Amino acid sequence: MIETTLPERLDRLTKHTAPAVFDGDRWFTWADCHAQAEIVARALYHRASIRAGDVVAIQLPNSWELIVLHAATARLGAVLLPLHMAYGTHEVRSLINQTAAKLLVIRDSHRQRDRSTQILSLSATAGPLRHVWISGNTPDTPRSYAHLLREAPCLPAAPRFTPLPHSPLMLLVSSGTTSQHPKMCIHTHASLLGNAAAVIADSGFNATETIVSASPFSHAFGILSLHMALLTGAAVGLLPAWDPATFLHVLRTCRATTAFAVPAQLRDLLRAICESGTAAPAELREIRTGGAAVAADLVSMLHAEVGAHITVQWGMSELGAGTYTRSSDPPKAALSTIGRPITGASARIMRPDGNPAGLGEAGEFQFRSPFIFGGYLNDPQLTKAAFTDDGWFRTGDLAWANPDGSFSYWGRADDLINRGGMKFTGAEIEQLLADIPDIDQLAVMGRPDVRLGQRSCLVVSLRPGGTLTLHTVTNHLKDKDLATYKFPEELVVLDSLPTTPTGKVSRARLRTMLQAASTPKLI
Repeated sequence: MIETTLPERLDRLTKHTAPAVFDGDRWFTWADCHAQAEIVARALYHRASIRAGDVVAIQLPNSWELIVLHAATARLGAVLLPLHMAYGTHEVRSLINQTAAKLLVIRDSHRQRDRSTQILSLSATAGPLRHVWISGNTPDTPRSYAHLLREAPCLPAAPRFTPLPHSPLMLLVSSGTTSQHPKMCIHTHASLLGNAAAVIADSGFNATETIVSASPFSHAFGILSLHMALLTGAAVGLLPAWDPATFLHVLRTCRATTAFAVPAQLRDLLRAICESGTAAPAELREIRTGGAAVAADLVSMLHAEVGAHITVQWGMSELGAGTYTRSSDPPKAALSTIGRPITGASARIMRPDGNPAGLGEAGEFQFRSPFIFGGYLNDPQLTKAAFTDDGWFRTGDLAWANPDGSFSYWGRADDLINRGGMKFTGAEIEQLLADIPDIDQLAVMGRPDVRLGQRSCLVVSLRPGGTLTLHTVTNHLKDKDLATYKFPEELVVLDSLPTTPTGKVSRARLRTMLQAASTPKLI
């Protein structure tokens, strides 16, 4: 377990004057980050009365401001709550009340949409929230982040707080589990930085690298990339919102060596490279992907078009990076597995009766790691239920173990489709259909059936001008030798599929949509 904290790590980078953070049109250094974090800590302490243990919520894109606020809150011993940019007023207010956040720092617009109405509503919110600071092109008022930064150097220095490795650092909203209320994962300096340090050791990542994440820092996958850079002194290129052309531009401008992106984003990247008529970024040596099933054809195309090593990773908000393939693995590992556990962790597959499953036998994927979260905020019962009696975390995923120590992902336990006693997961079929060019988004789900219990239903949105029939789908799966009982028996075409703030298809919302839709387009 790593015995350091984020302020300690940043203190060691005060003399690093090489370009370290690229934010749109300029570079900052880690020394800049350290200096500005000290200034922001003054504003947090004197203007918002933030003290050790207080929660500071931020709703910012991947940006220089976010990185500085991360360092400044850690400097004070406060706990950072990064909120997804896609959250609306309802979600933000609910999470502020749930976490008792005292300060919200919010961007004044998102994707060219003004957020002044949302900001006014949140500012009037009764409850723990005392201050709202506004970032962006907002007028120069006492509540604007820019005004506070100009004023802060005149304020006294904030008292020095020395957090311990096991002091709380961040709250991450769990997207891998379901409950009536969002689950807030408590993470310490040791759990998040320790997880990043283990990934660094397993991957060979070092100070000469430049990393660009298409995943937001409000997500465990994205924040991992930032912590890897902070621990090594490597450089970071920032992508404020998903756009394939901008992603490609940042990769090229920063001469990125490592990229983090989910499979759908990587397909968009391949199209952007093709449309640009130029070669892939020459320095890119590793692409780390996860968050959804990674189709074999995608891995093959990335190898051919980009030439980078493809690392397939599985993880959760509760534990960060859990398993991943290694550069020493044979190429086929990325086609069929989620790799082996991160160094220091272990995984097992359990049958419903509580006994260990055999090799190649699917069952509940359970995990044990020194980087596991510290529990769900204010919910000891839920925390206790998430672990077995002997201390293994119940991931809610299904997988099987391979003879070489790797694991293969089978899907979420609650997404299992039971067709007349024959069980399979939608993720398996989604992976085989992902290479149909006309499909933009897809999900394979079970629909109630009186005789069989459930039937497989394919729900898609199509690319502009695209067409799809169930006959095309069936022939595609026949060509891949899939068992016929797994074939989708219904096709629903929607304009778009609902997604979570991290870009995954929201199956819970999709089920509700399908139940409410009176005239979906059936083919």
